Order: sequence, then C-alpha cells, then structure tokens
Amino acid sequence: MNLVTSGDRDRRVFVGDHTRKEFREKIEAGTIDAAIVPTAATEQHNEHLEMIHDTLHATWMAEQAALRLFPRVVVTSPVSVGVSEHWMAQIGTLTVRPEIFCEYVFDVCNSMVRAGVKNVLILNGHGGNVKPLMRRIYEFRDRLGSDVNIRFQSYWDVYDPALVRETMDNGRLPGHADEYETSTMLVLAPERVHAADIDNDSAALGTKAKGDRLMEPAVDGVAAVLEKMIAGEKIDQPPVTFRSEGRLHMISGEEV
Repeated sequence: MNLVTSGDRDRRVFVGDHTRKEFREKIEAGTIDAAIVPTAATEQHNEHLEMIHDTLHATWMAEQAALRLFPRVVVTSPVSVGVSEHWMAQIGTLTVRPEIFCEYVFDVCNSMVRAGVKNVLILNGHGGNVKPLMRRIYEFRDRLGSDVNIRFQSYWDVYDPALVRETMDNGRLPGHADEYETSTMLVLAPERVHAADIDNDSAALGTKAKGDRLMEPAVDGVAAVLEKMIAGEKIDQPPVTFRSEGRLHMISGEEV
C-alpha cells in the first residue's frame, strides 16, 4: 500500500499549513471546492492501543481523500475530543458534553463557510459522535443556508459489506479497539500497538494484512462522497455500523 505523505510541500491540504495569503488566493481563484472537518476522540482503546487512535485515523482518512482530489479539497484541524462519557471510568479518556461538541463542530464548519467554501464534509472517526451529530445535522443545514452543502459521514460508512465479511474474521467493524482498529493501526502507526498488552480475542485477530486491505477502499469511498458533493449529486450513503449479521443503520441518530 503506497501512502501519500504530508511532507510534500507542493501538496498541502491542511488549512493550517497555508498562510492566509495562500488560502485567500486559492479561494479567490475558485480552487477550493470543499472542506473536510475531521471529528474524533481521545479515549481509552483497551490496554493495547494508544488513545489517539480515532483522531489519527479520521485525520489520515481526511488527508488522503483530499490528496486524491487535490487541490480542490482542504482539511481543517481535527476536533480531537469527542463524546466519550461512556468510557470515563477508564482514566485518561477525555470527553465533552454532546451539546458543546456539536456547537464546536458547527463553528468550525461555519468558519469554512464564511471563508467561501460551500461544500463541507464532517468526517467522523468515533462512534460516540454519531448520534449527537446526526440529531443536529439538519439544524446545521438550516443555520448555514440553502446554498451550503454540509454532510456528516463516518469513514467506515463507505465500505462494501461484502468486503467487510470477507476481511473481518468477526464480521464486523469498526468495533472498539478490536480486530478492525488493531489492524488499521498496524498499518498507520504500528508503534502505537502494544501487542504484549492485547487482552481480548477479537483484538488478537488484528493483522497488518487486514488493515492494508481495508484502508484504501475507505479513502476511495470518502473521495467519492466528496466528488458527489462537489458535483451536486445525490448521495445514498446512510450512517451505518457493520455487524456480523449485516448492517445496522442509524437514521437521525436513532438505531433501527
């Protein structure tokens, strides 16, 4: 798997890597068609994964998708603390209240809109953020106006269910610090996987080979969502999780 590194100064996609002059000139030239706002978490990931997992993954997915569509897409700084109240018994986890989190995400999106970007993808990498943001996304659209195309999507939403079933021994993803997340971390940052501390059978199923097979399809899928947003096309990509028995859809933040 060939990774495009962020060290190439001629292919900068993060807003923070631009001077104000550079960013302004791209906006004025009509170069930037869309922005990605990565949302994630800093939370416990069992004994063996470092707590940066969700932020690292969501940011990487955003960067790679933007590079696929370079120079039309930029990436904001990630929102690296999410809704993780359910893990607060495990010290080290950081959390914010859902209403505070959603307002913060809205303000980041609105900053891009005020800069002149009309397509904004909130790209999520943490399950605890799904319901709060799905409950508010329609409100976000109303507040930003009809000329703004804003969308919420977790990066795992884009997977073909057949690929998940073929690759995951446990038949599901993303899970939490188990087979999928261990496999993908073995690709992105193997030094952040403390293999000696793996303490559950599902995480022990994780391999780099599985991660290699699943990373590029996710980037492809996110880039495809962005291309459709830019083109003004309809997107049939509901928020989902993948379970061993199939897909569990989440509509407007409620499981059905």
